[in-house]
Amino acid sequence: MSYKCFDIVNAVKETGIGIIPGAFQAEIIEEMRCTILNHINLMKNTRQALSSRHLAGFHRFPSLEQLHNLITGHSLIHDVLTKLCGEGMRTIGLSDITINRSQQWHKDLLRGKYKHYLNGESVCEESHGKVFKVLVYLQDSSSLQYVEGSHRQDIPLNSDKFAIPHNDNDIHRASVSMGDAVVLDICTTHRGSTEADCALPELEQNPRILISTVYGRANCTFTDRMEIGNTIRLIDWAKM
Repeated sequence: MSYKCFDIVNAVKETGIGIIPGAFQAEIIEEMRCTILNHINLMKNTRQALSSRHLAGFHRFPSLEQLHNLITGHSLIHDVLTKLCGEGMRTIGLSDITINRSQQWHKDLLRGKYKHYLNGESVCEESHGKVFKVLVYLQDSSSLQYVEGSHRQDIPLNSDKFAIPHNDNDIHRASVSMGDAVVLDICTTHRGSTEADCALPELEQNPRILISTVYGRANCTFTDRMEIGNTIRLIDWAKM
């Protein structure tokens, strides 16, 4: 394992988040942006900002599948996720493209009416370190905030209000450059841009785009439960 891979894996295990710098070169990022913006008709407006767009399960669309393959086929991302999940790790169908989309404090676990698929109140304590999200930023960004070590800390999953940190000193901000990839334990408490941030007029011409997919350990009950619950949630999302 390279020193770079070792450091990223250790950061994810210790803090809940790690950054793979410069995972994708500028020309690849530009191709990603063009592909996404050329298929913006597939994406729903799910926030107040008029330019806000979201497509859940984007890997299902042949015209966008290449974007998913760029992530899953990336050698360093593969190495990091293999060290975290083990051989045979797999994606679970939880993939997203977001454009100018706000995101309040939350964990990327099944929440609200879907929480029962996780079958327990100690999800983070028992299952951190098993399922991870990879996020690729198509522009420089400092919108991602997180609570270090929160991947080991359980909160009620009834509502995202329980994810709001009580102490500002616990909050860290991840500054990433265009083309960086973030590896996030899905039990980590985090947030993205505010609604006000996403309503800036300049974003209509120069949108903030984020793509992501989720990996889990193979032969793992937690991975299976996340996949099943996400499938139901995706079906409901498609009806909106």
